[in-house]
Amino acid sequence: MLVSRMLRGSSFSAESEDENPEKFAKVLLTIYARDLKELNFDGDKDPYCVVSVTEAGMARTRHWEEIGRTEAITNTLNPDWATKICMYYNFEEQQRLQFEIFLKGPYKQRVGVATMLLHEIVGAKYNRLTKDLLEEGKHHGTITVTAEYMGEGRQDSAYFTCSASNLEKKDFLGKCNPFLKVLRINQDGTTQLAYRTRYHEQNLNPKWKPFEILLSQLCYNDYNREFLIECFDWDQDGDHDLIGSCMTTINRLMSKVDVELPLINEKKAKKSKKYTNSGILHFRKFHLWQDYSFLDFMSGGTELDFTVSIDFTKSNLPMEDQSSLHHIDHDNINQYEIAIMAVGEICQHYNRSKCFRAYGFGARIPPDTKTHYNFPLNVVTNDSRCKGITGLLEAYLIAQSRVELSGPTNFAPTIRLAAKRAASLPEDGSKYCVLLILTDGVIADMDETKMEIIRASALPLSIIIVGVGYDSFDEMKILDSDYQMLSHNGKFAKRDIVQFVQLRKFLPPHRTLTEEDSLNAKSKLAKEVLYEVPGQLTSYMKAKGIYPRSPTSPFIDESNSRRPSIGQESPRTPRRMLPSTPDEKIFNFSNMRIS
Repeated sequence: MLVSRMLRGSSFSAESEDENPEKFAKVLLTIYARDLKELNFDGDKDPYCVVSVTEAGMARTRHWEEIGRTEAITNTLNPDWATKICMYYNFEEQQRLQFEIFLKGPYKQRVGVATMLLHEIVGAKYNRLTKDLLEEGKHHGTITVTAEYMGEGRQDSAYFTCSASNLEKKDFLGKCNPFLKVLRINQDGTTQLAYRTRYHEQNLNPKWKPFEILLSQLCYNDYNREFLIECFDWDQDGDHDLIGSCMTTINRLMSKVDVELPLINEKKAKKSKKYTNSGILHFRKFHLWQDYSFLDFMSGGTELDFTVSIDFTKSNLPMEDQSSLHHIDHDNINQYEIAIMAVGEICQHYNRSKCFRAYGFGARIPPDTKTHYNFPLNVVTNDSRCKGITGLLEAYLIAQSRVELSGPTNFAPTIRLAAKRAASLPEDGSKYCVLLILTDGVIADMDETKMEIIRASALPLSIIIVGVGYDSFDEMKILDSDYQMLSHNGKFAKRDIVQFVQLRKFLPPHRTLTEEDSLNAKSKLAKEVLYEVPGQLTSYMKAKGIYPRSPTSPFIDESNSRRPSIGQESPRTPRRMLPSTPDEKIFNFSNMRIS
């Protein structure tokens, strides 16, 4: 999430992207380096590459802004990085890129730097450009960058589940640590790394986790084009030993001609006529997947089921107090109203009934002295349903006049209610739940909240938490697991479903808001909090194997909207989108925002 917001300047501005999403083409950059200078110091030789961009202009006034970085590769001077950098290509502008290679470690020593124009890379033979790496005017190796066009159409992916058996031991004192490299064979006969698995420790019969590769990266989308799979024994010094290799095609895997292949070490095969193989590579499962976008599902009739839950705990201060976050000023709207309108005004367009559910938590409803959670905002009718933004704001005002602030700030009951709602929806992809929680303080039931989120991560649900007021909200950021999946007591979330944003970062320093302040805050907050929802929706649909419907097909027959289950024989059997690891990542700066 955060890295993709680094896009700035005219060619990368969010504003330009939103105004005309068709203006830019997308390209994927693949990077490798050769003959890196071995620096004279005692430290790691684990190189990684940092990619930055700037607008054309005077060199002394250029501001370089990082757009992505690769993984670090252990102890090598000839790295092939698996991480791809995805960026926009704009024909009308000079997009100058800077590639800096550093060595991982406490010194963060720079090996060298090279600059290129994206025009140069795209226009070069095979869309591949090599330049010298320089450091203080000295040659420190070369860097090669390949740019590949990513069409606006859907991207086909290949999903592999692989294992190996009877691998040859490469170490005298122990078993090997095997990993796979999958390589595309380029048009000029060279190879390019498409994917690298993790290694298995001390195992001659490894089973690797399922992995996904874009077909454009694997075989230029050509089902009959061979690609190479190499099996290595991982060594800590970076000098990995080749166990053996094999070649296959998409068509051979789909037709199950290649269910298992011998891993051949060519050097050993030439030395001995008795040599057979160095192990067997098994394709336990293989299928293709065609990605669908958020708009595909919206066009097919999927609706957002929107729920709001508002914090009425004592920390907001009494409503009659002008310092209260719930204070109603007829000339200005408060922070809760800003957040409600920012998210609700957009979500209402993705629900044909424009009907929301609205609850409050952490308050007493006289004459009852008990603290209530999940009470309908419209406490008069005891009905949680609100018609549009107007009805939602009216219900909020009704609650203000009828409840007494209490506490503590417990999130678990609210998330449990939303999860129950999500679990009750049809399993045909016709609805997807979005829960907006507005709060001013620290969660009192953090452990229970984590468990409820982990349970809910398998459901059609996204949770948006907006922090209002002026607390630091440090603990809240734990729930927004952008860099690793949320976990608690050894249990992990299936996917990232939480987005936390603090409203204060979009507000001016003075507490009295003008109309212009409120409008600006609404606009910026909406872009921030809704940024991840499209990806969360599509990742859920992918996990469940749900197709978007044709715009003319109503949601009637649930069975027709689902892909075959994992056990069925189909080249398009669904699998969950796998979380990225440091070796298995694409930095993507082309995801569209909802605005």
